[in-house]
Amino acid sequence: GFSTEWGFSVPDVVADTLGASAFLLQEKFWQEQRITFKFSVQLTDYAQYRPDLLGSTTAERILKDYNGQTYWLSVNPGSFSGKDNWMPSWLNFAVGYGAEGMLGAKSNPEVYNDEALPKYDRYPQFYLAPDIDLTRIKTNSRVIRTLTEVFGFLKIPAPTLEINGKGKLKFHPLYF
Repeated sequence: GFSTEWGFSVPDVVADTLGASAFLLQEKFWQEQRITFKFSVQLTDYAQYRPDLLGSTTAERILKDYNGQTYWLSVNPGSFSGKDNWMPSWLNFAVGYGAEGMLGAKSNPEVYNDEALPKYDRYPQFYLAPDIDLTRIKTNSRVIRTLTEVFGFLKIPAPTLEINGKGKLKFHPLYF
């Protein structure tokens, strides 16, 4: 909320409210999380053009470079179908959203530090992929159980179908 280019965002407040509400409502009605929000990231080449905005270190790039971030809604179909289900309890299906070609907040600048920037098309990306709910893997180890709960928000890399805003369909054998 302190950046002059980004600032307050109504969509961010709505997303935050939906996320908290989704957790609370699932606990109230199902006593379990059947639908979870997950995150994945891969480093892109865009940060080299705007390191102040997109990050200059790996940690900054993970947090600031939206080009490499994908936000996922991961659903556990087995939790909706009852006890006699043929699917493994840990198997989820995920729908993801990302974006590409962003060198600026609302538009791409043509120049940065007196140097011309490459021209990139900005477009959304949508993804479909299997996922693993680590918290549903049975283990007697307290350490492993703790690790699966701590890192359960990360989307497990898997074969993924991408449908992007340019009207292109892509298959990724392994998408992070």
